[in-house]
Amino acid sequence: MACLVSVLVEALESLQKQGQKMIPIGTENFDFLEKGPIVPPQITQRSSKNRIQHPSPEIGHSEKLQTIGSIPESTQTFTSKRGHWENLRERVLGNEDLKKHVRPGKNLVFGVGDLDAEIFFCGEAPGADEEIQGIPFVGRAGQLLTKIITAMDLSREKVYIGNIMNWRPEMDSETGNRPPTQEEMQFCLPYLIEQVEIVQPKVIVALGATAVSGLLGADKSRRMSAVRGRWHEFCGIPLMITFHPSYLLRNGTNTMKRVVWEDMLQVMERVGLPISVKQRQYFLEK
Repeated sequence: MACLVSVLVEALESLQKQGQKMIPIGTENFDFLEKGPIVPPQITQRSSKNRIQHPSPEIGHSEKLQTIGSIPESTQTFTSKRGHWENLRERVLGNEDLKKHVRPGKNLVFGVGDLDAEIFFCGEAPGADEEIQGIPFVGRAGQLLTKIITAMDLSREKVYIGNIMNWRPEMDSETGNRPPTQEEMQFCLPYLIEQVEIVQPKVIVALGATAVSGLLGADKSRRMSAVRGRWHEFCGIPLMITFHPSYLLRNGTNTMKRVVWEDMLQVMERVGLPISVKQRQYFLEK
């Protein structure tokens, strides 16, 4: 709850920076304040029935509105992380409103990994490979992320990997991807936060600019070159920002690989992982 309130404050500050001085408050917003949020008020203020509407991306046809339904909170008391995580996973993957945004034969995607992981890798949204397998980061970018994790002397089974979004953003084409909208990410954010609260990692790693906007709020003046490699905070947890693996696939010079690796060295130091001389010298000019 404290984390969600913190995110609400950040969202309101973001709106203020954008020049918005007033936000309509409906009945569901008072319910949010009294009981805890189902959907962040920055989203629910657009609706009077606890549902949100967002414009589709411009992809060569007239703009249309799509509707996303909310996922009920659990009223259960959990005795284990595993029980809480399985309940949340069932609530997300079983939600019929979310399934409406998934292509036929494809899947919603939920986080995977060690529920006691010290490091939580957070991306933005699933891609084509992910929606087929229902697992985050399994495509080319995911394979590179796995190599990075392995270079840290860890494995995918020893970290937690998730996305802010639970479905691949809709497009008219089966190929290619589009970044999720701010509103789409804000809708899914509470379920990402709940995963963070279950895992309780020592460090969160935000992969790419879109994931940063989803976690910290939109900021047109934010530049990855200025924020990556520096410690930030999300839900009271140290947050390291680095480039998305797909960026390295497009700009895979040793210099850029070293930039990302230096971010990972900081993460390793923060969680107390041993770092060998060989690891410290990865991607340095010979």
